Formats: sequence, C-alpha cells, structure tokens
Amino acid sequence: MHWKIKASLQKILHFTNIGDRLNHIPATLVKDYHKNVCLYQFYECIRKFEASEIKFNPDYKKAALEIGTGYSLIAPVVLYLLGFDSIVSVDISKDVSIKNFQKQVRFLQDDELLQTIAKHSKFELSDISQKVAQLQSFQTLEQVCSFCYIKYIPKYTLEAIENVTNSFDYICSQVVFEHIPPEFLAQLFAKMKVWLTKEGCAVHTINFIDHFANPGFFQDKNISEFNFLKYSDKTWHFWAGNDIAYTNRLSFVYYLELCKKNDLHVVDFIGENYRAHHPLSAEEIHPDVIKKYQQLSTIEELCKYQRGTLIFKKEKPKHTL
Repeated sequence: MHWKIKASLQKILHFTNIGDRLNHIPATLVKDYHKNVCLYQFYECIRKFEASEIKFNPDYKKAALEIGTGYSLIAPVVLYLLGFDSIVSVDISKDVSIKNFQKQVRFLQDDELLQTIAKHSKFELSDISQKVAQLQSFQTLEQVCSFCYIKYIPKYTLEAIENVTNSFDYICSQVVFEHIPPEFLAQLFAKMKVWLTKEGCAVHTINFIDHFANPGFFQDKNISEFNFLKYSDKTWHFWAGNDIAYTNRLSFVYYLELCKKNDLHVVDFIGENYRAHHPLSAEEIHPDVIKKYQQLSTIEELCKYQRGTLIFKKEKPKHTL
C-alpha cells in the first residue's frame, strides 16, 4: 500500500475517539499475536536490563520507570519478577486491558523464560514460578498492579511521575522515543538527569526509520526506510502530524546531543540495521531535517542506523584504586 494512502487513513482515524485502537487492530490479527507480544516484551526487557548491569542488594530497595507501557504489562511484570521493589509504567493513553494480559502472561510459565529471570533475580526460581502462577489467576488490572508494586499512569505528565517518586535506579523504554516531540524530549532528558540515582542506569531502544515502511499489511515496500527524511517539516506535518502517525524523524545523533546537553554519561550506544539497508544520499535529505542537529560529521550519518539502544548514567563513574 502506498504510504500516502495509509497516512490518509490514519488522519481520518485521528479524528475518532478510538482511532488509535482501530489503527492497532491489524496487528492483533497476526497468528500467535499474544504469544509474540509476550516473548517480544520479555526478551527486550531482559536484554535492556542486562545492559544496565544493575545488581540487587537486599538492604536497598530499587525503583524502575518504564516509559511507554503500550498494549502490554509484560515488561513491568518482568521487572517485578527480576526484583524491583516499585515500578512506575507510563503512557499517553490507556491501552492495557486485563483480558489481553491474561492471554499474554500464561506464556511466561515456561522453564526457559523462568530460568532466565532467575539468573538475574533476587527471587529463587520456585518463587518466580509461583508468582507467575498467581498472576494468571488475577481478574483485574488493579490486582496485577498491586501484586507487582506497579503504578500504571496512562495519560501521564512529568509531574504525575514525580508525584509517585523522583528517584529511579532504572529507566527504560522500547521504541517509544521516536514518537515523542523534540520539545518534550528535551524536558524528559533533563528530568532523567535529576531522577536517576547515583548508581542508576537508563536503557532506551529507539527506532529511527519511517514507520510507513514497517512490515505489515499496510507496508509500502517501494520506499526507503528513511523516506520521511526527504520532506520539509511542513509537508511531513501535513501527512503525519497527528497522534497516530507521528514520529519525530530524529536519528541517533540527536539523542547523543541530548545526553551531552544534559551532562549525562553515555555508557554505550548500540546501533543496528535489522533489515535491508537503503540509506538516502545527502542530496535527498531535506534541509529542515539537517538543521535539527547542532553538529553532523556527515549528512549521511542520519541514515547510518535503523535502530539503536542508548545506555546512559547520571554521571561518569569515578575510578577508584
């Protein structure tokens, strides 16, 4: 499907009260949708946690913040099973349901997954298995959140997060930042500098590609995964300037600049190209895109990675003898 047709459909859905849910329906029609969601959330949660190198201390409680709950509570539940004593999970809309959670959580009752959790957890394997069994019996989201010490905040604000706590040992997100406007990203990175504990760590996976090129029924297979970099801000806002289709069109360079601006210590940036790579030439990238950056080594750098995981801390660790 041509990307402009999909964009037009999403513009129409934007004006309905349930546009985002309707837009999500095609994804749910895939075979084994709930199993795939559970496994994706699980492995990405574990991967990011491993990258943080956080260790649990029985004498010290640890708090985690997940930015972007999405349609699944599996990730914050896994954070609880790993050993976090409190988890705040936030999103711009309320998309989680107990019905979907019940369909997804049962896939955690798998020996390999449970052993993977136990490898990093402060709980014993038998305790983790028992907790997962209990989670499958709950009939409301309130029961799930209470059991796992999760504070779920849909339609969140930065103030709403701070009303719960302003101190986090771990902050994470999974392909969320690309949907956040630059103005709010600036506020969020400034807050993360404040929120992170001295030994805390943030791990964020960010997708840098044009979502109209994403696989699925509505994929436009005839465009580059960086097609959206060809257009002016005005033109792109016309096609994708709504809460369903919006992406900020920012590359990894922008996030590294945000870290530098807020004096955050970048532990690592892991860039990757997970599909056929079709970068644009410098001449194809619109000046409106280029001017968003303070400094570029080359313009082609904006198409270097399709996805990346950014790992940073509040400050650079001091070396001790």
